[in-house]
Amino acid sequence: MASNFDFLKAIDKELYEIILDSEKLFHDEYFNQTCVQLRIFAEKMAKKILNHNDPNLTFDDTLNCLKDKIKTQKEKEFIDDLFFIKRMGNKSAHGEDTSPKDALEALKRAFEAAINYAYSKKKDEKINKLQFDITLLVTQKPLKENKLVEKYVQLAQEEKEELLNSKQGEFNSLVEKKDENGFKDKNYITNTKKYKKKELTPTQKKIKEKVKQAKKNLKQNINPPKTTKTKKKPKKQKKSNNLKHILFITFAIISLIFILKMLIVF
Repeated sequence: MASNFDFLKAIDKELYEIILDSEKLFHDEYFNQTCVQLRIFAEKMAKKILNHNDPNLTFDDTLNCLKDKIKTQKEKEFIDDLFFIKRMGNKSAHGEDTSPKDALEALKRAFEAAINYAYSKKKDEKINKLQFDITLLVTQKPLKENKLVEKYVQLAQEEKEELLNSKQGEFNSLVEKKDENGFKDKNYITNTKKYKKKELTPTQKKIKEKVKQAKKNLKQNINPPKTTKTKKKPKKQKKSNNLKHILFITFAIISLIFILKMLIVF
């Protein structure tokens, strides 16, 4: 049976056997028991790193001692993973239901912690390149035995690309097809670019301007501009002059009568 933690077997057999039981429990869907077993794994690992054999030293004491010695970001992440596993193990041990998602996350944290532990012991860069594989966890079989689906998907993709390439070749051959006269068949696309407009010669420009002016003149002759008629002024002025003459004559007659009366009296 293959395991994500096979690299740990040659480095620390005790830890390997504990974590192997955790994987089996997860595979059988005992998620609470998985987290409890992972807590045991994390505590054993922490005490091995601290190199302290005091049986009275609790898991919290061990983690706090390691926390005080943190110097790098990698060491901090390692301690954070151990704290997470401890917390999940305590919840599961106290009867709280553990979801598959939480149990899986605890297993992933244990994998990262085991990578750091194994590297500190062996200093092999290949260990840092290892990746946690969920398919391997569920099937407990080597990766090469679990890639059939991906293999068929890849084959289908390759067939699809081959078909597209062949269709593209057919299209290209049709585009280059020529008729008997040596010209390309008009039924096929030869060029998707728009043709540029040709520039007019100076003579053509002059002819164009003359035609334009002729059209303009013709339009003006057909539709001449409307002339606005000036309105005649009303004969108010003439009437006012006649009235003045009448008044003047009336005044003169009255004055004459008045003068005659004065002459008669005297």
